Amino acid sequence: MQIGIRNGSMGFPEMNELFEQAAQIGFDGVELDIGAEYDDEPVLSVEGRAEIKELAERTGVEVPSLCIGALWAFSPAATDRELLETARHLLAAAIEAAADLGARWILAPVTPAEEEISHQECTARWIREMKAIAPAAEEAGVILCLENVGRGCGKSAEDLKGLADGAASPNVMTYYDVGNACAFGNDAVAEIEYLAELIGVVHIKDHEADLLGDGIVDIPLCVDALRGVGYDGWLILETPATDDPLEAGNYNLAYLRDVVD
Repeated sequence: MQIGIRNGSMGFPEMNELFEQAAQIGFDGVELDIGAEYDDEPVLSVEGRAEIKELAERTGVEVPSLCIGALWAFSPAATDRELLETARHLLAAAIEAAADLGARWILAPVTPAEEEISHQECTARWIREMKAIAPAAEEAGVILCLENVGRGCGKSAEDLKGLADGAASPNVMTYYDVGNACAFGNDAVAEIEYLAELIGVVHIKDHEADLLGDGIVDIPLCVDALRGVGYDGWLILETPATDDPLEAGNYNLAYLRDVVD
């Protein structure tokens, strides 16, 4: 398994420092977020991606995945037409960016509509949008991974499987977050076994603690469960940067490497 970290968990907003510090700590990759102010994101510009590719090559730190954090502001479940069109634009732009960067995976948090709708309606809207965008992902060789988050219609493994199955595309899978699962009161091991081959990427973080191993998530058991279903992909840290990102990054990477090895 390869180990990466989200850019926000590193605490370094500048790309140059982000890649250099990730390399110094020993991470295999960094996951880059596309925030709500997406027009300013280097990931979405040709020039910005050229810089990112140069940094990745120079430091040996890959970009395995992108996260469309902006979907919290512009959800595919949106009822407002303008919000929905922006969500569609973001999905298409992220696919283009990922293909250019050589990032295979895109994290799509299963976000709610801007107004209250039923779980059933939210699910139907997400499936509709994933079906519509899946051909573009297939053509680009990029996989959209739906993450279990606390609001919306993707809180459980059963929810995620229903969404991925509904999309009916090999390029729509799931992004499983073990910390979120425990925060929601779900059994992470059982959910990993339930999702099995539908897991594309995994977020690792603890719950009720900043550092891995200090909270309530049984991370070794989760890693064992992932191995048990044949998972050998990326483990991406989504841990707090804390007041000392370098110390936290070094500690969390050492902890996880010890678990994986």
